[in-house]
Amino acid sequence: MSVVVNSKKKQRKEVRDNQQDSEMTFKPREPRHEGMTVNYVGYIDTEAIEDRKITNIARKHGIIGAKVVLFEKLITTGQYAPWHNIPPVVVKLKNGNYKLIAGDHRLQAHRGKGKTKIWVAVVEFDTHKTELIYQSIENRPDLSYVETPRTPADIVNSAKHILISDGYGKDLKSPTDKQLWAVIDELLITTKEAVKADIHELLRESVGTATIDVKGYSSATANQKAAKIHGNSSNHMLVEKYIDTHGVSRDTDKRLLWKILAEKFGCSDPSLLFYVYAYWSRMDGEKIPMARTKKREYWEKLEGQIVDFAKIIQSPDYVSPSLIPLPQLDGEDVE
Repeated sequence: MSVVVNSKKKQRKEVRDNQQDSEMTFKPREPRHEGMTVNYVGYIDTEAIEDRKITNIARKHGIIGAKVVLFEKLITTGQYAPWHNIPPVVVKLKNGNYKLIAGDHRLQAHRGKGKTKIWVAVVEFDTHKTELIYQSIENRPDLSYVETPRTPADIVNSAKHILISDGYGKDLKSPTDKQLWAVIDELLITTKEAVKADIHELLRESVGTATIDVKGYSSATANQKAAKIHGNSSNHMLVEKYIDTHGVSRDTDKRLLWKILAEKFGCSDPSLLFYVYAYWSRMDGEKIPMARTKKREYWEKLEGQIVDFAKIIQSPDYVSPSLIPLPQLDGEDVE
C-alpha cells in the first residue's frame, strides 16, 4: 500500500515540476506594430513613469474611473495576470525615467493599490506619428480583458494629432480628402467602434480640408436614395459603392457583372434590364463627374473582355487548368 502512495506522491511532484518548468519558459506577450521595436518586457518602478497632464492623447476625455476600479479589483483578487495580455507600453527617456504611451488605466490601478512595480513593454518608435497611431489602435476592444475601447471622439482626436504631426491642421496647411482617409485607415477602426464615414465627417469639421466639400452617401443612405428613385419599378436594381476615379475598383465591377449575367442566364433572358445605382466615397468632389464617365467606359471594356474570354473557352482547342495540390505539411490537420 505504501508503495502505491509513494508512487502517487512522486507523480504529483513530477506534475508540479513540469508546471514550474512550463511557467519558467513561458514567453510573455509583446505588443506588435510596424515601426515599433520592443527592447524588453518586464517590471519597472511605477514611480519611474513620469506624471503628465495628458499621458495619452488617444483619450479625448481622459481616464475612465470605472475602468480603473475594474483593474484594481483584478489586482486585489489576484486575477491580474500581466504576462498573458499586451502590457502597458512605455518609452525610456534620457533622464532614466519612462514616458507612458498606452496603459493609463492599469498604471492608475497599480498606484491606487499601492503597487511599486508594474509589468510593461519598453519600446522605441521610428517616428512620432507611429507612436500616435499605436496609442490609438492599442485601445481597440479586442486587445484587453478589461475593455477600455476608443470612442468616436477618441478616434477623431488621435487622427487630428496625427495630421498635425504631418504638418496639417486648421492653423496649418489643409489636408486633402484623400489624406484624411489615409489616416482613418491607419487607425484600423472596427465596425464595433464607429462608422468610418462618420469619423471622416467629424474629422473634416475638426481640421478642415483643401478639397471641395461634398457630402457623400453612407451605405444606408445610398440604398434609401436608390430605392426612392427606383420606386415601384419591377426592373432589377443594385447599389454599388466606388472609391476610385479612373474606373477600376478592384473586383467590384467583375463581381457586379457576374451577378447580373448569372441572373440573366437563370431567367434565360439576355434582355433582362438591370439598374445599377452607383455612388462614390473617399473622393474629392471635383473628381466625381470624371469618375462617373470613366465607369461607363470601364464597363464596356469589361464586357468586351468577357466576350473575348468566352470565345477562348468555346474554342475546340481550349484546355482547362490542371489542379496540382502541394504536398501535405508536417503537423497540418487532415480533414
